[in-house]
Amino acid sequence: MYYKNYICKKLGKIENLESNTNRSNYLKQNQVRLKILAIGLSYVDILMIKGTYQHKNELPFVPGTEACGVIVEENCNNKKLLNKKAIVLTKKGCFSEEVVTDLSKIIFINNQMPSAQAASFFTSSLTSYIALKEIAKTSKDNFVLITGASGAIGQTSIKLANHYKANVICVASNKRKATLLRKIGVKKIIFVKDNIKKKVMEYTENKGVDIILDINGFLKEKNILSCLTWNGKYLIAGFTDNNITSIKTNYILIKSIQIFGIRAGEYLRNTKILHKKKIIDDIFKLYKKNVFKIKPYKIRPFNKLIEELINIRERKSMGKIVITTKHLNENKHG
Repeated sequence: MYYKNYICKKLGKIENLESNTNRSNYLKQNQVRLKILAIGLSYVDILMIKGTYQHKNELPFVPGTEACGVIVEENCNNKKLLNKKAIVLTKKGCFSEEVVTDLSKIIFINNQMPSAQAASFFTSSLTSYIALKEIAKTSKDNFVLITGASGAIGQTSIKLANHYKANVICVASNKRKATLLRKIGVKKIIFVKDNIKKKVMEYTENKGVDIILDINGFLKEKNILSCLTWNGKYLIAGFTDNNITSIKTNYILIKSIQIFGIRAGEYLRNTKILHKKKIIDDIFKLYKKNVFKIKPYKIRPFNKLIEELINIRERKSMGKIVITTKHLNENKHG
């Protein structure tokens, strides 16, 4: 059996990715082979290709951290696994028409779940859940400031905060993104060019926000820590290019600020089995309640993968970009 994938042989530009045709390998013990139906793209993929992400893959490697597929072969002594649909969560390998992975690195889903949603909702939803539920303990009437709000993590965070009846304030870089945010229920929007602190104080009646979820490293551009109330929480969930900064410790002390780094995947991996199961169950329950359904979805074919990564890099995208493979139309479950 032959399949196509994209391989990174040299760290740096997205344009350096190569499309390869490969022959399927034999499975090791406790591995499964999935026919990939859809692939979710994210900024993390770009950072891994550049070599600037905290996790470094050895060259050469196939990028891609999130996909949805159907099990077509197993070496787990369990034939019942065959034809089951699953989400693949890994640190590499998903930019491919076929993925071989350990059974422990997949999450089984209902075969009727749309593949485009399955391939793109879990990682962003997990990040939002870990940040706002597990760490920040978001509650009713909290004020939550979200940066990078029009992307997938931003949208799932907005919807989760609204679900907890918190007061959401979002930072938007342009009118197009602000329009999208309004469509998903955001009433308080601040533009990057605005006086952020002044607007926040207007919206919060001079109290400041309880929680900042910084998805794109906006702190380097604006001192959003000044928007926090006493003992407020600053959560850093990601960066864009060269958007890393430092925080003065005296400022943390004076306002008694709590600072948290959000690495949702590592959090889940280091969580006890029963609590891990509860987190995953909660995320799927929230998905069924439409809390974690992202809009818009942009669906593109496999040969447009590089083009769409470039759009993410250039910040031309909103919502979630999903790449579909030739197997999607073949699969009766979609």
